[in-house]
Amino acid sequence: MNNTKDAAITTRACLLARAMIEVTRALHTELPVSPGVPFYGLDHDMPYPVELLQRLSAQGIFRKYEFVLELESGFGGRARWAARQFGCQVLGVEPEEFAAVVARELGLNTRSGGEAVFCSGHPTALPFRSGVFTHVWWLWPRSAIDRVLCLQEVHRVLRDGGYFAWVLGKDYGLSEDARQMVTGAGFVITEIQRLEIGRTNPWLPLVRRKLEQALRDAPDLLSTWGARLRQWPEGESLVLLFARRGTKQQWT
Repeated sequence: MNNTKDAAITTRACLLARAMIEVTRALHTELPVSPGVPFYGLDHDMPYPVELLQRLSAQGIFRKYEFVLELESGFGGRARWAARQFGCQVLGVEPEEFAAVVARELGLNTRSGGEAVFCSGHPTALPFRSGVFTHVWWLWPRSAIDRVLCLQEVHRVLRDGGYFAWVLGKDYGLSEDARQMVTGAGFVITEIQRLEIGRTNPWLPLVRRKLEQALRDAPDLLSTWGARLRQWPEGESLVLLFARRGTKQQWT
């Protein structure tokens, strides 16, 4: 039964990925394509301004040996952008198998398989050994996930001295509860920044409408895709909380 269910999920995910590829490929002759954004943001189920994504690399020195874990990576757009922009390796872990398969299929189309790879897994029980990653990014905390357990897992899979970046809404991100949760997991908070959301990708509304039209004969796929979409309101303030994992010989 599980094999049948998994096969059905894979089939539907591949159909959605194919539709996203075909829609954006048809637009390449009409609209400019930014580096690292071959799908015009369709694979960013929660789009973030480039300014925010660029700030993630402010921690540490980004070179090809950096190994980043992105929690709840969705369709993989942010991970692909970071791998292309920073030259690092990014592994995206996504709780929903459907989204993880879409991310992998889109990655095959962009030939980003060596730099950005994806798997399914839950953030409260990460399927990785301890001390693997140099960085962990969490850009879309879902309310249903136990944040305490997740932060404990983040601490476990980071190397000594590794970097953690957490993006939160303004009210919670500036709260004492958020800070205590991070320090309680064993991190040392190094910086808290605020960023106001400006205009995101100007082509995204058009491309989304094109995809909706392409999926009009597949209402179940359209519904599944639409249910994942989020959008930060323009002018909304976000908080970037940066922290590090301590070492036996504490960094300075």
